[in-house]
Amino acid sequence: MNVFSQFSPALQRNLRVLFIAGLLFWSGLAALIPTLPLYVESVGADKQMIGIVIGAFAIGLLPSRKWLAQLADNRGRKQVLLIGIAVVAIAPLGYMATSSIPLLIVVRAFHGISIAAFALAYSALVVDLSPPQHRGEVIGYMSLVHPLGMAIGPAVGGLSQAWLGYTPMFLITAALGFIGLVYTAQITEPVAQQQDREPIENPPKYEFWSLLGDPRIRIPALILLMIGLAFGTLSTFVPLYLRESGVALNVGLFYTAAALSSFGIRLIVGPLSDRYDVGIFIQSTASSYTP
Repeated sequence: MNVFSQFSPALQRNLRVLFIAGLLFWSGLAALIPTLPLYVESVGADKQMIGIVIGAFAIGLLPSRKWLAQLADNRGRKQVLLIGIAVVAIAPLGYMATSSIPLLIVVRAFHGISIAAFALAYSALVVDLSPPQHRGEVIGYMSLVHPLGMAIGPAVGGLSQAWLGYTPMFLITAALGFIGLVYTAQITEPVAQQQDREPIENPPKYEFWSLLGDPRIRIPALILLMIGLAFGTLSTFVPLYLRESGVALNVGLFYTAAALSSFGIRLIVGPLSDRYDVGIFIQSTASSYTP
């Protein structure tokens, strides 16, 4: 991480604040992974309804990506970051305020906007801030917020729910989001170059489905779809399975262990992926989700 010492103090501070904001975002989001299915069950939902509530996350995530991406380009990355972290702060309060299944579906769909906003704006801003000669290394380090947050969040959510109950757990989760909102407000975007703001004459138009037909995009997309289906199923029903099996383990620690292993593997695979066939690592990732 010596590369950061070569940057100006202003850039170092900006990247540090952005990293902390990202860590709080993923921690607040992941805190509900082990606890929300149990909460939905506690208000009277069966397993089918639990799956519907948790899956409603995609209702907000998918349709909002296009306009949030356009907003990030037209109005700036910071505004979209603020939208994402604000949703993470507000959504837990929505869960806490209702025990109605239809309303929980609405809140869950609203919650999905968080990833659509924050993840894309965070990645774009990291690229904007990174000096070109160190861009790959900076992106690698800054992307560690995801596995670290996925390790911290489930432990915080699972333990707070077990020790204090659902209401304090939701308040703690919301607090992570509001603290992240304070940090996000301190981020300074780089000043755009004039030529970057000038419209391009006759810009090329790309249709989503035509791009998806390209094997270079279609194959990785299908692999990620399969991984997402497996991960979504496991993250929804593992908390219920562990409880029903009588395993003496807080389910939050289960997800923390999984995230820590992901963190360690990422540190190893990152440098190797530049030297070896990336397909090897895609296959190893997919096989890790095979029952």
